[in-house]
Amino acid sequence: MFGIVPKALWARRAPPDERNRIPLALRCLLIEHDAGLVLIDTGIGNKENTKFIDIYGVENKGANGRTQLEDALAALGHRPEDIRRVINTHLHFDHAGGNLSREGLSFPSAQYIVQRRELHFARHTNERTAGSYLAPNFEGIPFQLIDGETEILPGIRGLPTPGHVPYHQSILIQSAGETACFVADLVPTSAHLPLPWIMGYDLEPLVTLETRRRIYQRAEAEGWLLVFEHDPHVVSGRLAREEKGFGLVEQRVLG
Repeated sequence: MFGIVPKALWARRAPPDERNRIPLALRCLLIEHDAGLVLIDTGIGNKENTKFIDIYGVENKGANGRTQLEDALAALGHRPEDIRRVINTHLHFDHAGGNLSREGLSFPSAQYIVQRRELHFARHTNERTAGSYLAPNFEGIPFQLIDGETEILPGIRGLPTPGHVPYHQSILIQSAGETACFVADLVPTSAHLPLPWIMGYDLEPLVTLETRRRIYQRAEAEGWLLVFEHDPHVVSGRLAREEKGFGLVEQRVLG
């Protein structure tokens, strides 16, 4: 998760277990929009076998055979059928695994949205990428395909943030004078805020570096709220310059 950063450094921020695994969230973002409920990413789903669950330490069981995502929606008074749009930042199994269940579309009333070239990239894997792009998470979905920076709905934009994969997108949300950015795997956790703390999973780490530099400058200048998909504790925060880079202010931390 921290690429070339020495373990002695990253372990201070993310202590590993005896199998060298660290706690990570699979945080999806629900947007209440005039056009209906919008869900950004769908987590890891429940289709994988026991070996997969053990390797990654997946904890996603909800009530009555549901996923924790479905339980979270239910706690807000919503059913999967109430979701009108699903936006995938990219199609890796931990972001799109909940797109489909064993029975079919997890959100049967939703229009699914992804970058056009990301879908093509996911369908044409190689030895490096095949383990992350699993066809049962995206094949058979009638996607609405977008190209580059796109207004998906008023106040919701797909923002290309390449590096982790070439056609990764973050999602920019603007409402009532505020701007939030669901950064997804551009900055998976708040521990990854230092520019060179880039995952070994990133296919183009130098592109990630320059994408972060560009996004950080804009986020600080415009006061964006950054929402972290994989941080187990820090949900969101705003960037502030520090002596050696950027830190977070106005953090929202899980209790």
